[in-house]
Formats: sequence, C-alpha cells, structure tokens
Amino acid sequence: MENRQLPAFKGLNWYKDKHFSFFRPIDWTRFDWSDERQGVLFGPSPDDPATLFAVDVKDLGVKVTADDLDDLKAGFIAGIEQLPESRIESQESWVAGPVLGLEAKYTFLEQETTRKRWIRVLYRDTRQITVTAQGATIDAFHYWLPMFFELMMTFKIHTVPA
Repeated sequence: MENRQLPAFKGLNWYKDKHFSFFRPIDWTRFDWSDERQGVLFGPSPDDPATLFAVDVKDLGVKVTADDLDDLKAGFIAGIEQLPESRIESQESWVAGPVLGLEAKYTFLEQETTRKRWIRVLYRDTRQITVTAQGATIDAFHYWLPMFFELMMTFKIHTVPA
C-alpha cells in the first residue's frame, strides 16, 4: 500500500461574497485577479499561483433556463477542447431547481507544463459562476484534491435580489 503524503487541514474559514460562499483553508493565500473579474482566487502558497481555487462571477444580462443546457454544454466542451493538448477525463451536466451546472475534470498544456483542472460552471438567473480547482501539475492536483473537494462541496450560490 502506497504511503502518500496528504495536505493537513489546519482549519477552515467561511468565505462569503454576495453571490457565493464556501469553506476555505485558513492558511491559503488570497490572490487578486490580474483583470477586472468579479470573484476571488485562493491558493496554498504565494509561490505557486498556478495551484489555485478560483471563483469568477459574470452577469450575462439574460436569464439562463434549462432549455439552454445543451447549447451551454456544447460551448463548455468546445472551450476545453481548444486548450493545448486537452484531455477530458470526466464531464457531466445537471439541472437542480433554479441552478444549471456543467462540470469537467481535464488536463491541458500551459507554458510547457501539463496542468489538471476541475471546473464547475453554474448558472442561476442571469449569473454564470465559474468555480475552478487547479493543480500546477497533475501531481499537485492530486496532492491538493482533498482540499479542493472540501472547497467544491461546500460551495453555495446565494440568491441576490435583482
């Protein structure tokens, strides 16, 4: 049996934004987006900005409905396939009440390094919320997967009055 190192949970804080919230490790660093995106970036080390948990919120200006799911899924998959040397490991889509969801785990090449990503794109009303867990390498992704799982599974979308 392999004796693999796993990250240690030192504690979790509830991160809350008007559009979303989730538990995050207390010792992770918050990064700023390099552009004007609305959302947040956290990572386990300030020296490794490519290993991250990110949330990006966009108002699409149009209400998304379950009738849009097939088109959204096609665009989602096409976007992933445009990444260099992308390989989709798993994908799914769903409708849960007012929320539509797309999810994929995949690898791709960036700056001569193969990265691994777990992404969820959630739609509610006119908002698209993209939630990304990424390892700078495939090994980094698997090392941080227990933390990424906690972040993803505690992620909540808030109802925001129009």
